[in-house]
Amino acid sequence: MELLVILIALGLVQIWGSGGPVQQDQWFERLISALGSVLEQPRIMLVLLVGIPCLSILLLFWLLEDVAFGLPSLALAIIVLLYSLGRGEFSDKIQTYLNSWNQGNFESAYEYATAIGDFQQSEAINDYVALHEQVRRTLLYEGFERWFAVVFWFLVLGPVGALAYRLSYFCGRSSQLQPRHKQLALRMVHYLDWLPVRLLAFSFNLAGDFVCGFNRWLQVIFENLPAMELLDGCGCAAMNGSEQAYPVEQDKFIQFAREQLLASQALLSRSVIVWLIIIALLQFTFV
Repeated sequence: MELLVILIALGLVQIWGSGGPVQQDQWFERLISALGSVLEQPRIMLVLLVGIPCLSILLLFWLLEDVAFGLPSLALAIIVLLYSLGRGEFSDKIQTYLNSWNQGNFESAYEYATAIGDFQQSEAINDYVALHEQVRRTLLYEGFERWFAVVFWFLVLGPVGALAYRLSYFCGRSSQLQPRHKQLALRMVHYLDWLPVRLLAFSFNLAGDFVCGFNRWLQVIFENLPAMELLDGCGCAAMNGSEQAYPVEQDKFIQFAREQLLASQALLSRSVIVWLIIIALLQFTFV
């Protein structure tokens, strides 16, 4: 059933561009406000923020078990997975950024870059090379957290696993939570990312230059690097094959950076296909 749920969810994402009407987060914001007014202990807060929705979903699955040949459970699994996927139309944001980048309008490109994903607006981008590198790192990580990490925990723990990952991610970035609460949530996401980020980095080798990508992967697999940094290093190795010097001339660098971002998107797309094949093989092997 897991493969069917994933395929249906991905098909709906292709139609809607994201999780569509399923992705409504006002209820979670109200839950944060309600608990934040009575709780101060970060661990208890995080457990309740993630645990209450997950236990509610588990209860729903229990109530729907064996009802109408499992069709309601299937529908609920699809809804939960869709909700847990990343927000917004990612490809459109990248294209909008590239439109400004191609014109050499780096100030406008920076403004669009802050909308791409986990990009800190407070970071000082002093030159277009630094801007490109930050966007490239962000693009690869967003591709990971929007889809791969969610599907990984969906396969390991079911729909509740996917939901728990997304809610933990929300907590780490919520403007309503205190910094110490957010820090604990970010630490939790770091641990949740540890295994799936290394699996996705390995799939870059299968979707790109295997030899150079695999050598890089072996160097960093047991290092405690941030997920974004690890994906960027492995992704660049799989895309470029070897260290590639940046063009000195601005016009040539603009073209180079554009092609590298498009190559990053293509690498992520090929990795999705690789993992869909792996998931299908695992499903049919153990059925």
